[in-house]
Amino acid sequence: MSMAKTPAPSATGPSASMSSMKIACPPGVYNEAFDDSSAGRGAPRPHWDALFSAINALPAGDFAERAVRANRLLQEDGVTFDVFAREEEARGPLKLDLLPLIEPADDWQAASHGLDQRARLLDEVVRDLHGPQRLVRQGLLPGEVVFRHPGFLRAFHGLRPAEEPRLDFYAAELARSPSGAWWVMADRTDAPTGLGFAIENRLVSLRSVPQLLHDLGVQRIASFFAGFQQTLTEHVARRADAPRIALLTSGPEATFHFEDVFLARYLGFTLVEGGDLAVRNSRVFLKTLDGLAPIDVLFSRGNERGLDPLELGGAWRHGVPGLLGAVRAGGVKLANTPGCGLVEAPILMAFLPPLCQALLGEPLAMPSVATWWCGDASALAYVLANLESLVVKPAFEPSGREEIIVHKLSIDGRRQLADRIRADPAAFVAQELIARSAAPVWHGDHLEAGHVAVRAFSYRHGEQYRTLPGGLVRVAPTSEPMELAITAGDQSKDLWVLAGGEIDRVTLLEPPHRLAPLRRTGAMFPSRVADNLFWLGISMQRSDHLARLIRCTVDRLSAESEKEVPEVATLARALVQVGQIAPDFVLEDFSRRLPSLAKALPRAACDPGEPRGLAGSVAELRRLASQVRDWISHDTWRRLHGAAGAFLHGAASGDADLELLNRLLDDLLGGLAAATGLVQEGMTRGPAWRFLDMGRRIEAARNVASLVDAAAEAESLARPEVLKALLDVVNCQMTYRVRYLDRMQQHAVMDLVLVDETNPHSLAYQVVRLAEHVEALPSASNHPLRSLHARLAIAAVHAVRMLTLEELAESPPVRLISLFSEIETGMSDLRDRLTAKYLVHSGPPRQMAEDPMLRS
Repeated sequence: MSMAKTPAPSATGPSASMSSMKIACPPGVYNEAFDDSSAGRGAPRPHWDALFSAINALPAGDFAERAVRANRLLQEDGVTFDVFAREEEARGPLKLDLLPLIEPADDWQAASHGLDQRARLLDEVVRDLHGPQRLVRQGLLPGEVVFRHPGFLRAFHGLRPAEEPRLDFYAAELARSPSGAWWVMADRTDAPTGLGFAIENRLVSLRSVPQLLHDLGVQRIASFFAGFQQTLTEHVARRADAPRIALLTSGPEATFHFEDVFLARYLGFTLVEGGDLAVRNSRVFLKTLDGLAPIDVLFSRGNERGLDPLELGGAWRHGVPGLLGAVRAGGVKLANTPGCGLVEAPILMAFLPPLCQALLGEPLAMPSVATWWCGDASALAYVLANLESLVVKPAFEPSGREEIIVHKLSIDGRRQLADRIRADPAAFVAQELIARSAAPVWHGDHLEAGHVAVRAFSYRHGEQYRTLPGGLVRVAPTSEPMELAITAGDQSKDLWVLAGGEIDRVTLLEPPHRLAPLRRTGAMFPSRVADNLFWLGISMQRSDHLARLIRCTVDRLSAESEKEVPEVATLARALVQVGQIAPDFVLEDFSRRLPSLAKALPRAACDPGEPRGLAGSVAELRRLASQVRDWISHDTWRRLHGAAGAFLHGAASGDADLELLNRLLDDLLGGLAAATGLVQEGMTRGPAWRFLDMGRRIEAARNVASLVDAAAEAESLARPEVLKALLDVVNCQMTYRVRYLDRMQQHAVMDLVLVDETNPHSLAYQVVRLAEHVEALPSASNHPLRSLHARLAIAAVHAVRMLTLEELAESPPVRLISLFSEIETGMSDLRDRLTAKYLVHSGPPRQMAEDPMLRS
């Protein structure tokens, strides 16, 4: 079914007749906003009528403009499902329909009660199956349901005492029955995702339509997160006033890394990867610049199958060797406890009603979608007799992976499916085909019917579970089954739960009367973060240098003047030295190579497959910026990500020429300049800034040395055109002109570019700043002599400061060529020494044999 449109609103308001609009629903589909019963006659439901009235009161076109701004905010915030997807479309930017899904307080309270019961039930099941296994012994669960399950692992047995809960955080996929009652489509217990996107939707709604939320009395969500923080701090291994909590992420390449970064910031947790952690004496420690810092609680966001390569195998980025041993010993609290993922498989849904009665002594309040396990003979007969009206799934895989909508298959396809089921009935379940409810979707000037799926979230609080008064709503244009993943659907909505009374005023901000301890640096600074920031600085500087060098070359190639050939030859030599173009451009008569260089340079600069080229450097810049997103300001990240993304998108748009390349370079340099300014003026002078700036300074020193060395080797330093080009690349034209007008002399240019410590672009400025940084780094010993990396930095400063006027002016510049070799070697050694001392950390664990789980 395509989205059904309603008439456009009148010109008196953005939706002057919104409450009189209708959305068409197919038979058997619940209408969220309008009462389609004979008694309701299609009138808006009361809670929706209040929303429509509030929107109608807005000025003409106002709501539509706010909807556009809301999605612009999401785009600027970089809210995506996969930062590193190769195709722009595959990154899945979250698109928000500003028109929310509204739930009355009483209705959501009933849903919350059902989710509380269901989470308690699943927790009991997990505790039993990884403990005494009474459910199997008493025949409430067939042994095949448990022991055939690939997620039922010996390593998860007895991780925590039997009386302790396992399930700290729970999510459920919800859909409406035709009568309006909630059904659970899937349970999410192994690192549930989507919570961060739900928060982002709420924050954008608050920024876009704050008065609507206030006027309608929408329940706040901060108390949910305050309670969740409290849950994670209870019963920690190390009794402390401020236990250390870390969010364990699968890394920047993970689909939901944005959400991990967002949640860590919002909840105040340290974001860590597996390589950041080490297990010592059954305790988990974070590797920091100052040594090992203990971690009390880990909120895991990665698949439980990859948590401990020592016991489970695998090469997962969030894996920590020995982690399960630390959990058994009580050295760390892990939420959720590994083993909870067992109950995500849809096979369990077929047994939940009797299990609920047996374990909790009460009927199941919120039913699952009707489920039949084909391993039961009577269920198999029903499934084969009614196959065309069902959805077939693998019994032991979490819902949302392979789903076969049988009526869409051909006759041969149905016959083959039936044969597969008969061959191994226990491997399949069948579920009822659900037509999801319809809700209004705002499309600029009219309403359309969108079909919704809701992901609700709960956390354990004492003996019960509290449900978020909100959730992630995904919208698709048809009522057909939607993928049970948060990436599914055309767009999303915020879920507004009406308070029905006084609004909860809880905030995550500290009480104003509580004085926080004063600090000058963050509590914990992982060595991985220092590493990424260091290389981010290198990538920023390399991208800037390459862009300026290429732009200077493009400007002269476009001039079409024989007079420009000497300087272009020098610039080409510089491009060869940095790896941007092939060496054959400077191996023969250069004047004959100019036309081919004019064609080859744009292609080389825009080719992301050239790791040393500009596009490759910009791609690495974007990757590193995303890895340290939680350590740089939001504005800095937006500038870096936006500038890099715009360049890569333009470079991939088609065959590049000099004109297109010039425009892309101007925009890239503008974005890099803005980001650099934010770094220099906006970052506190702590470890994050220091390592980023050290990377920039090392790369800048190498770039200046390499650039001037290219001219010196070509014996063209005395040429005025070449000197002017050097000033152009180093961005010192105006300073030189103020001092010397247009009189180009070698010694004056070399003084400004190499020796002048007041010039922030000079070689001397870079090495002096480097020496200051190195002196300020933490030392592992109290040895009175300087470390090797400190001596390397000081040696570079000394070498530049000892240059004489004669050496700056000599031709050929023998001493300068020797200096450039010293600087290149010294900067490479310094980079390696800094990496060895401060930045080395173990990468993701590896195993000798292939893990079959990694093939899926």
